[in-house]
Amino acid sequence: MDIQNNLFSAIRTLKDAMALVGGCSKPKKMPGLSYGLPTDMCNTGMKLKVIPNTVCYGCYADKGHYKQYEVAIKKAQYRRLESISNPRWIEAMIYILNHQKSIVDTGVFRWHDSGDIQSVEHLDKIVQIAIATPHVKHWLPTKESNWIQKYANPIPKNLVIRLSGTFVDGKAPTTYPNTSTVVTNEDDATCRAFENDGECGECRQCWDFSVKNVSYHKH
Repeated sequence: MDIQNNLFSAIRTLKDAMALVGGCSKPKKMPGLSYGLPTDMCNTGMKLKVIPNTVCYGCYADKGHYKQYEVAIKKAQYRRLESISNPRWIEAMIYILNHQKSIVDTGVFRWHDSGDIQSVEHLDKIVQIAIATPHVKHWLPTKESNWIQKYANPIPKNLVIRLSGTFVDGKAPTTYPNTSTVVTNEDDATCRAFENDGECGECRQCWDFSVKNVSYHKH
């Protein structure tokens, strides 16, 4: 059976669901899975990548582990990007969030360890998935303030969208309630993953609505 083209059979296995969405990414830092897209398809990020001192300049998703396995990772990222237009993408993502062990065990999911939302329609699909999986806390970091502002429907409480600041050591955005910033001084970083071998550990502030801004140490 071609799971990509068959629109009538129910998704019955995690393998089929993963095949339909192009698989998930597993960043070392995260307690569970993520869904990475190619950084060269970022609408705002691609413009900022060439501007020194922006948070996208020298993007972490273009170096380190991402660079070491660049060919395989890029291939997977583009496969995921293409899958978003599949009519069954939402269904498959819901299945994964309901059945993948690391997500079930941790109760958290990060959207886009690399890349960003592609459109208002893409954001709406993520919102639909979050509504259908209320037991999962979703975190969506983004630079796409324009599409967030244009989105008219309510954001479910289990989806924390964090609008990223533009400049390293710059101010947090004021146009959205939950934000993130990047700082060069370790003492100013509220994310302390760098003290834990680069991993989140038990910290879940990125997924917490009550935490208005999370500041990350530049890496």
